[in-house]
Amino acid sequence: MNLTNFVQTGGFPVKAERLQELQTAYSIFNQFGNLAGNLTILSGCVVTGVTVSSGYVVINSEVLPFQGGNLADDVIIIQTESSKEFKNGEVKAVHYERFVAFGTSEDSFPWANFKRIDPIVSLMTRLELVEKKSAVFQAGGGMVLWNKPAADIPEGWAEVVDWKGRIPVGYDITQTEFNIMGKTGGSKNAVVVSHTHTITNSGNVNNGIGGGSVTNKTARWDRGSGSFLNGTVSTEGVSGVGKNLQPYRVVLFIEYIG
Repeated sequence: MNLTNFVQTGGFPVKAERLQELQTAYSIFNQFGNLAGNLTILSGCVVTGVTVSSGYVVINSEVLPFQGGNLADDVIIIQTESSKEFKNGEVKAVHYERFVAFGTSEDSFPWANFKRIDPIVSLMTRLELVEKKSAVFQAGGGMVLWNKPAADIPEGWAEVVDWKGRIPVGYDITQTEFNIMGKTGGSKNAVVVSHTHTITNSGNVNNGIGGGSVTNKTARWDRGSGSFLNGTVSTEGVSGVGKNLQPYRVVLFIEYIG
């Protein structure tokens, strides 16, 4: 930033150029408004009932004081000017005061569009929390379900191809099928072998294994004699693709790749 050394002996030349340098110097601070963004509340502007307190806001990269008042739909930028008489007798505007207040004009701004900016320290704390929650994706160990076409996968994400046609199951060291991370198994195809059950009056009736159909049921209860007649129950074999599937919906597994 430019500097002016005022503390000097010999009579400092206070001229219009020096004052303009001061104006330029502190106008640089308006650039901080770009950090907050357009239509933001820097401080104050607290709504209490139907009134709003004074504060500071940013409009079009300009930091402006806000004049509190009764809550309304729109705000406007108001500019007032002060005039002074010069040595040559002319009266000219020398000072302009700009502030924001509730009102309407051709260049009004909806008050509902203004957003309050949290302090940077607060934002950093929230950002650290987000980073912790997303650490599983940053490390490449997490994946999520994607319910849209592969062409719509967001940038930085990709399909986990070795999970095509598979469902996850929880790791369990006590079960040999699930005691190794990444282990695969299972089959979507079912086979039911044809078989016959011999039924006696001391046994239980078994209608076969799920997936097959029961035929040739010669074992029965005889109502006339009041006794169970021995016989057989046969089950036809059924096999094929997709006979061992639970209800499902197809999605993509995707992971963050950076």
